[in-house]
Amino acid sequence: MLKDGSGFRWLKIKDNYCFGTLVAGTRNTKFMKTDFSRMDVFIQNVGEGNLQNDTVSGYKARLEKILQYVYDEYGILIDSSNIRLNEMEINCTFRLKDEFYKYHRVLRLMMFNLPKNFKKLVEYGRTDEKNVCIKNETFLRGNESVALKIYDKKEQLYQKLGFVTQTDIMRIEIVLKKPAKIKEVFGSNLLDLISDKKINDYYIQQFVKIIENKYRKWQKYNCNYLLEQITYHKKQNSRYWKSNLLRECGNMEQINQIPVLLDIADLLIVVKKIDKNGHFSRDKKELLRQCKHNNVFQQKDADKAEELISKVHSAYKMYTEDVTPGIQMDMTIDGEVLKAV
Repeated sequence: MLKDGSGFRWLKIKDNYCFGTLVAGTRNTKFMKTDFSRMDVFIQNVGEGNLQNDTVSGYKARLEKILQYVYDEYGILIDSSNIRLNEMEINCTFRLKDEFYKYHRVLRLMMFNLPKNFKKLVEYGRTDEKNVCIKNETFLRGNESVALKIYDKKEQLYQKLGFVTQTDIMRIEIVLKKPAKIKEVFGSNLLDLISDKKINDYYIQQFVKIIENKYRKWQKYNCNYLLEQITYHKKQNSRYWKSNLLRECGNMEQINQIPVLLDIADLLIVVKKIDKNGHFSRDKKELLRQCKHNNVFQQKDADKAEELISKVHSAYKMYTEDVTPGIQMDMTIDGEVLKAV
């Protein structure tokens, strides 16, 4: 409603300076006409993007500045007492021991293990002609209301903003894509009723449920599967069972696009467990020798999986101990502040 008593049905402002787009107006529902408004709030830091997340209090303070700007620039007064969230991105960002693309086997396995209501898996990557390989940068899987996204934050910052760092960074992000999902998770999508504690607690609970526990379940299944395969190949050919088994694991991974044998260490655990004749040392030596021809199984991918799980728990622990807000403020990664170089 304007000061002279007249009104408008629909208004759209593309600002792209302090905020993205503001839409306001009136729409017909089943029973009546209702007023509505929506604002897209984009990333504020043009130098480092959203490497550092907002806390709830920081986000509220930023919104107040935006609403004041809307009033000063456009003469529009917005009531801030009833702000609701339509979409949320909740993430944990941490430093990696190795380059992001070297985690692709682990990430593909974790994406495969997600609950069935997570639909299609999408992978984005780039071709590296120098090293003759494809370097995956993003793994995404979700449904209409929620998604899990794991991506190379270092590469994303460089591609979008030209921000350069020598630190290899991974971001594991849960996206709540609809207001109804936010209400389901937090009891309300009112900004005033959402806290940092609720956000961090939800994130760690979901991470444990859909990533960590699913991976532990796969480990148990995989142990039994490898046991069956060892028994089968020994019966088929007691002399060459090791090379035949490793070859089949490699072939199945090529066909199915997920690891059958993540790490040779996993196979050695099973071999040692069933050894009854004191031949483990000999079998281990031969398996490791065979891995010279199948060295994909010697990339310490099992350690990489444990690294990712440990890093997320460490971030949450730092948050609970008030060392750093952890999942909310991820500028500090493993105690080191990221800087452009």
